[in-house]
Amino acid sequence: MSEKILALWSTPRARSTAFMWMMIQRGDFTVEQEPFGRSAYCSEERIFDRLGDVKLNAEYNYQRVFQKLKLQGENERLFVKDFPYYFFHVVNEEFLNTFQHTFLIRNPAQALPSYHHKMPDLEYEECGYKELFELFQKVLTVTGKVPLILDAEDLVNSTKEAIHAYCSSVNIPFKPEALKWSPPKGSNKVGWWGDKSWNDDLRISRGFQATQQNYLKVHESEKLTFLYNLCMPYYEKLRKYCIRF
Repeated sequence: MSEKILALWSTPRARSTAFMWMMIQRGDFTVEQEPFGRSAYCSEERIFDRLGDVKLNAEYNYQRVFQKLKLQGENERLFVKDFPYYFFHVVNEEFLNTFQHTFLIRNPAQALPSYHHKMPDLEYEECGYKELFELFQKVLTVTGKVPLILDAEDLVNSTKEAIHAYCSSVNIPFKPEALKWSPPKGSNKVGWWGDKSWNDDLRISRGFQATQQNYLKVHESEKLTFLYNLCMPYYEKLRKYCIRF
């Protein structure tokens, strides 16, 4: 196949896994979730040691994962969702030319409290806003075109319109039947991280939906305020380019 791999780049806690689950419902893509996550945390080339003494696996090394994706993309229609903070340091011209790049953003005032709740020792390097913006800039520079950006709130508040606009932009059929689904429940297809609680909301969902959680607000935590102040400028820069419908 000559088509590029369709990619959704995001930050954690931005409803990207729900978007991935919608892509699975379509049935016309093979879907890969965060293939570079294990590179960042579990490979011989890992850039984070959060998982401590996890057994390091050379199969997760960056170039091996990338070449495997390229081979997959030559034989089937492939969709990848991932976080640029996992892999931005290995992005080169070959990488940029392999993917059809799309972006999903979420206001850090909403994303960071959820992230901090799951990972109280969260560090700025794992927030991902800076790397998401820098990848956007690289794509814009190389292609000369503004890549598609969706805001996570539109996935909830204007689901049909947002997904229709996405499909039109990347030239794939709009499939409204994929916007509703049976709850994934215990499915291991909605998370590779050892702690499955990361996707509790999705596992009981039937579509894109907002959830109410009793998380600390960004102004209620010195650390969250610090992270918010670092991340918000990148979100605001990206939001200027969001698709309108």
